Amino acid sequence: MLFVAAAFVLTSCLKNQDDQPRMPSAGLMALNLSPDHDMGVVFRLSGNTLNNQPMTFGNFTGGYLPIYLGNRDVRTVDARTGAELASLAAQRFDSSKYYSLFFTGADEVYTNIVVNDHLDTLLPESGEALVRYIQAIPDSAAFTVKLASGSKELPTTASFNTVTDFASMPTGNLQISADNGAGVSLSRTISIEANKAYTILLIGDPRKTGDGREPQIKYIVNGTVEDPS
Repeated sequence: MLFVAAAFVLTSCLKNQDDQPRMPSAGLMALNLSPDHDMGVVFRLSGNTLNNQPMTFGNFTGGYLPIYLGNRDVRTVDARTGAELASLAAQRFDSSKYYSLFFTGADEVYTNIVVNDHLDTLLPESGEALVRYIQAIPDSAAFTVKLASGSKELPTTASFNTVTDFASMPTGNLQISADNGAGVSLSRTISIEANKAYTILLIGDPRKTGDGREPQIKYIVNGTVEDPS
């Protein structure tokens, strides 16, 4: 299987076109999903900065970036003050694997979530797409989330910081809905394409309205999965 990320391809997954040795690496995509930090955060791996510019709320690295392997300390800091907001010790990163780092939380309680996306091994059903979501709305109430496309429907209940596995879904219009039964009800329809991987982002602060930090549904395209056979 070959996974082609939007902005990065792991060189260790491909045949070397010259005879120069290449350093094994992993791919990491980072997202700022904390509505408290709309002015930006910086991600650091064992002291090395991942993003050169402060990352504002709702944004991400744009693709998988190459990182060194092994056990790495993952820290998120406030871009303005340099204060550490969240940390994760000795997170393991293996060669040719793809990972996502989600920074979530509000009101001085923040979390770094790192997940192995398994996009080096996953393959959607023929003609379908891969879809998952993260429920990153900092709320005590769980959300009823439903993804529906074609004849497939995936209803789930998701508490804060739930990250689902990628699931194969028919292409075309993907209907997304999320409701916490306490005043937050969201819906959106997006178009998904065959062999692409998507992450749905349920983000925002239930206390905010009209300032860009209100509860909302966003999505990113992780990349394209191809069967080399």
